[in-house]
Amino acid sequence: MKQQYKRQWLLVTIVILLMQGCGKNFLELKPNQQQKVPTTIADFRAILDNATGYINPVNNRSSHTLGIIGADEYEIPPAVYGTFPVGLTFDYQKNAYGWNERVYQGGEGGIVIPTDFDMGYQRVLLANLVLEGLGNIKPNVAEEEQWNDTKGTALFHRAWNYYCLLQLYAPVYNTVTASSDLGMPLRLESDPTARVPRASVEDCYQFLIKDLKEAVSLLPDRTVVKFRPTKQAVWALLARVYLQLEDYDAAAEHATNCMNVGRELLDYNNRTVHTYPFPIYGTENTEVIFVMTAYDALAYTGEYLAIPVDIYRSYDDADLRKTLFFEQDNNSNIRYRGSYYGSSLLFTGLALDEVYLTRAESNVRLGNLTEALADLNLLLRNRYRKDAFVNLTIQNEDELLSRILKERKKQLLLRGIRWEDLRRLNKNPKTATMLKRNIAGRGVELQPNSLRYVWPFPEEAITVGGYPQNPR
Repeated sequence: MKQQYKRQWLLVTIVILLMQGCGKNFLELKPNQQQKVPTTIADFRAILDNATGYINPVNNRSSHTLGIIGADEYEIPPAVYGTFPVGLTFDYQKNAYGWNERVYQGGEGGIVIPTDFDMGYQRVLLANLVLEGLGNIKPNVAEEEQWNDTKGTALFHRAWNYYCLLQLYAPVYNTVTASSDLGMPLRLESDPTARVPRASVEDCYQFLIKDLKEAVSLLPDRTVVKFRPTKQAVWALLARVYLQLEDYDAAAEHATNCMNVGRELLDYNNRTVHTYPFPIYGTENTEVIFVMTAYDALAYTGEYLAIPVDIYRSYDDADLRKTLFFEQDNNSNIRYRGSYYGSSLLFTGLALDEVYLTRAESNVRLGNLTEALADLNLLLRNRYRKDAFVNLTIQNEDELLSRILKERKKQLLLRGIRWEDLRRLNKNPKTATMLKRNIAGRGVELQPNSLRYVWPFPEEAITVGGYPQNPR
C-alpha cells in the first residue's frame, strides 16, 4: 500500500511540475530526473486516483470558488470581513465578494493562491496526459476493462472541468450568440506551452458533450469508489449540461437514465442532528453519485460565515433540513453544516437530489406537470417529518415551476450550483434575481444579466496565453 501511494505521488508530482500555475512560473519548472514517467495503464489510473491530495487533487478544489463567493447563499458579518481564517482568505476572493470590476490583482495561481482557472486547467492537462498515454497502449483482453475505465474517467474529468470553467469565465449559453461568444481555450493535449485560442461557447459545450457521450460507453454503471466517475455520473452531468442549454427533453432523458441506475433518496427522518449529520466523505450516502469538494478555505463558509436569515426562514418548521443543515452560534448567526461530504468541506459533486430536481424542472417546462409533481413530492416526502408532509397538488405551471426552483435553492445550498442557476434563470424576467450585499456599511448590487456574471481571466493567463479579457 505504501508503494502504491508513493508511486501516485511521484506520478502526480511530475505532472504538476510541468503545469503548476498555468502561467509563467510553471513553464520554467523542470522535473526531477528520478521521478517516474507514467507508461502503464496502472500508472495513468494512479494519476486519476489522486482524489484528495493537497497538490493537484482530482476530486478536491473544484472550480466553484468564485461561483460560491458570488452567489446569494451566505453573507460575511461585518465584524469578520477581511480577517483570516474567519473571513475570505485572498484579496481576489474579497474582490469577488463585492462583485468588483477588477478581481485578480496579479500574482495569483499555483499552490499558494490557487484559482478556479488554474485548478481547472491542471485537471484538464492531467486528463489529456492520460488520454495521450492510453493512446500509446494497445490493451490485451485482460487489460481492456481497466483501459476503458481509465479512458472514460479521463474524458469525464476533462468534460467536468470545462463545464465548471464555462460557468465562471464564459457568458451564459444563449442559442443566438453561443457560436460567437468567447468560451474557454480548448486544450486537447498535455503540453502546457501550446498556444490555444479561446473557442466559442457553442464549440466548448459540443466538445464536452462529445467527451461525455464517449465516456458513458466506457465506464461501469456504478462503483463503490464514489471518487471515480461512472455511467450514472455521466448521465447526471449531462442532465445538468442540457438544463443549462435549455434542452429540457435531453435533460429529462439523461436524468431518467441516471435514476434508472439507482434512485435511493435519503430519508431525512432517519438522520440524527449532529455536528455533521451526513456520512463522512459521502461514500455511504446513497444519494451521492460522484464526490467532489470545493477549495479547502471555503470550508470556513460552513463553519464561520453566516447564512442569510431569509434563506433560513424559507424552511418550514416541519422541514427536517432546517435542523440538519443549520445550527445557531452564540452570536445568533446561522451556520451551515449540511455538506454531503460530511464535514466542513463543501460538497460540489453530483447527487440524486439534484437529478430529481432537474427532471422535475425539465418536465414542468415541457408541460408534463404530473411527472414533475411526482418527482418533487417524492423528494420532499424524504425531507419533511413524516407526520407533517402532505403531497403537493399544484396544477398551475408557473406556480409549480416556482416551487421547484425554490426547492433547488434550498436543497442544493452551497454546492456551487446556485451561481449557474442564477445565470440561466436571469435570462427570463420572471425568474431573474437582483443580488444585494452590505460590505462594511456599503451597499452593493449585482443586476440580472450584468457583465459581472462573467468573471475575468487571471492576469497571468491573459499575459501568457494572449487571451482577450472578459469585459466587466
